[in-house]
Formats: sequence, C-alpha cells, structure tokens
Amino acid sequence: MLQKVLSEKISNWQDEIHTVLEQAGEKKISDVSVNQAYGGMRGIKGLICETSAVSADKGLIIRGYPLLEITHLLPEEAFYLLLTGDLPDQAAKEDIQNQLNVHKNVPEYVWNVLSSLPDDSHPMTMLTIAIQSMQVDSEFVKKYDEGVPKKDYWKWTLEDGIRLIGALPGIAAGIYRMRFKKGDRI
Repeated sequence: MLQKVLSEKISNWQDEIHTVLEQAGEKKISDVSVNQAYGGMRGIKGLICETSAVSADKGLIIRGYPLLEITHLLPEEAFYLLLTGDLPDQAAKEDIQNQLNVHKNVPEYVWNVLSSLPDDSHPMTMLTIAIQSMQVDSEFVKKYDEGVPKKDYWKWTLEDGIRLIGALPGIAAGIYRMRFKKGDRI
C-alpha cells in the first residue's frame, strides 16, 4: 500500500522538480558571505526540504503540521506522514506495521559481528556496525549495480529502510543486553 501511494506521489514530485529546474534552474536563491560559510551556514537558504522546517514562532513543522499537533501519532503514523505528506488511515497504518513486523528478525550474521566486538564497545558504535553489516542484504545496492534508473532509486531505498527500521528495535535491545551483561537475547 505504501509503495503504491509513493509510486503515484513520487512520479508527480519528480515531474514538479523537473519543471522547477527547467523554469528556474539558474535562478539565484541567496547571497552567501564568507562569515556565513565559516559560521556554519546559519540562515542560508541552501536546501529544498519538503519534510520539515523549523519556524521561530511555531517550532518544528512536519509536512505542514506543527509538532505539538501530532504528538499523539504512533511512530508508524509519523513515518507515513514524513514519507507521503498525508496522515495514514487505519489500513495504511496496519500495512506499515505489518511491513515492519515482517523484518523484525535480525539476521544471525549481525549478532556474530556484534559478538566479535570488544566487550566495552560503545552501544552507538555497536549500532552503527550492526546497521553497516546489514548492507550485504541491501536491495538498493543490488539494483544500483544492475543499473536501474536514478528515478527508481526510491523504491529500493524504501525497501532497505523498512527492513532496517523493522530490525532496529531488536538490534537495540540485543545491544543493550550484550553491552550491559543482561543475559541472552530475548
């Protein structure tokens, strides 16, 4: 369901971007001083971001919704909103939950890699290594190597992202149990 919704939306978004680039591709967005460059690029308009913005008076805005208006959302609903720009209905929410649930089991090789690390490894280092080790199963890498068109990268990035997000709770829990000697993985 998510893939179908995104397939329709992304095609439109790609067309819109193409039109903007054709019509205004050479238009200047802002002037930048050396002080701004050394100052961390603060206040410089230098990136198009449709997913979120920070307003001085409203705070974080996610896809048009002030954060305080969407704190009731489940993580899956917030994920859907970020990806599509829409709040999910019940069917879409259940679809995402099911997709994530399919990928909740962490591959054994990830545990083997983590088990080989020093006992005092920092949990965030362990998490990074676990995520990086999962690259061997990346659909994006396979499709990229096959030469799929750039306009279709999102499909395989989404698939990899869902696989990773589904596995992250188990990875994080396993790292906690390993690092702090809480016994075998659950």
